[in-house]
Formats: sequence, C-alpha cells, structure tokens
Amino acid sequence: MPTIVLLLLVVACYTITSLNDKYAVSKAKLTGDRMTFIMAAATSVFMLFILPFSDRNCAFTPLTILFIILLFLSKLFEFLMSAKILTELSAFELKAWLGTVMFLSYFTDILMGTGTFTAAKTLCIALTAIGLIMIAASGKRNINYKRIVLPLILYLASKYGYGLTVTAINADGRISPTMALFFALILLAIVLLPRSGIKELIKEKPKETAIVALAKLPNAFGLLLENAIIAVSMVQYSFIQPLIIIVLFVISLINREKYSKTNFAGSLICIAGILLFQVCSL
Repeated sequence: MPTIVLLLLVVACYTITSLNDKYAVSKAKLTGDRMTFIMAAATSVFMLFILPFSDRNCAFTPLTILFIILLFLSKLFEFLMSAKILTELSAFELKAWLGTVMFLSYFTDILMGTGTFTAAKTLCIALTAIGLIMIAASGKRNINYKRIVLPLILYLASKYGYGLTVTAINADGRISPTMALFFALILLAIVLLPRSGIKELIKEKPKETAIVALAKLPNAFGLLLENAIIAVSMVQYSFIQPLIIIVLFVISLINREKYSKTNFAGSLICIAGILLFQVCSL
C-alpha cells in the first residue's frame, strides 16, 4: 500500500481520537489516570481483533523486554501529559506544537541513512515550522503556557521517543512493533488499574466512559498503520500530526469557529508546507 494512503488512513483514525481526547478532558472531566487507563485498556482489547491480520513475531529477550518498557513509558507520558495539556490547548493547537518533532525526525532519518538532505525538503519543513509557530503564538494571550510547559516538553519527547523505539524494534526484528505495543498497553492498563477507579467511573459516567472507550477502536487501527509508516521513514511519521492539523482546520471552518488573522495565516502556511513536502517526496 502506498505511503500516502497509509498516511491518510492514520490521519482519519487519529483525528477521531484527537477530538475524543478533548472531549474526555473538557466534557467528560476525566483525570489523567482515568483517561490513560481507558485509552490503554480499550486499545489493547480492540487490538485483539486486529492481531490475527498483523505481524505477530514475538521473542522475549532482554532487548525486546526493554523495547516493551520503552513503549510503555512513551505511551504513559503521552497519555498523561495530553490530559494536562488539553486543559489549556485545543486539539488543533496541540497538533500544531507536535510539528516541532519534524526537525528531529528529518535529521534522524539522515543520520540513520534512510533519508537524504535536500534543500527543497528543508525549505518545506521551515515553511511548515513558520506556520506552526504562528498558530501557537496566536493563542498566547489566552493560554497559560507556564502551567503546561513541562507537560508539553514531556509529551513531545514521548512522541519522538516512540518513533525511535519502533525504528529500533524494526531493525532488531525479534519482535514486531505491533506485539511490542500490545504488551506495552496491557502493562500500562495493569499499572494504572488500582488508580483508575473504573467501577466508580462506570457508575458515575457510563455514557462518557463508553464514548471515550469506543473511540479507541480507530486508535487501535491508527497505531498499527503508524508502525508501518515508521518502518518506511521517520519523517513521514512526523508528518502524521501536522496532516491532522489540516483536517482539524477544515472541521473548525465547517463549525464556523473564529480565527485571528495570525492563526488563519499560520494554518494556511502550515498546510502549504506539508503539501509541498509530500510533492518533493514523490
């Protein structure tokens, strides 16, 4: 399957998840522990139905166990930190900040020998970065960045670290990224179970809990497709989140949300950089 098709499928899955994450924090009022437990538990359950169609290569060695632990930590920080960040940022703004991972991923591909330096691609990344900065800067007056700066740094590091770990898993070959992620999510759910208060949550908010859990079905598909993209290129992986920005931007226009001139201009610049990069990659 062409990489661009995989990208579009992942974007569709993760857009649903992104909107649901904001719902979990702002409307369902879930704590970080509860939100993370539901994400891990529901995603691992849905993965059971996908595993028969996936690479189930699995050998437990000290190195593969280390890979599972690293994925566990990356998802732990990603889920917990997103719950904190989304109290201040919209799903759109969070995805904008994730664009900073592009720089690291691009040069990581070059260092690993899976990518080559080109002026055109670098220019596209710079253009995208300018748009992302404009989007983030447009919300400074309404957002308390001091409150979320550390969670934001940890969140970005977890996303970049996830890509590096999956790349290392593919290179090692003794366990598939899908199986490693499956075990990592199970471990995450087990660790957070005592702090989740899941029984009380189901009684207090049965509808909200069900909505948050069911949204992990497309998330499970997205994770599997995302691993396939990482196997091809770290840069392509890094563009998943900016592409989601485009979809969220279109959705916001349909919903007639108000934009400042800086935010609107930054969104258009970001979209232009992303599309031009894809053209350069053809």
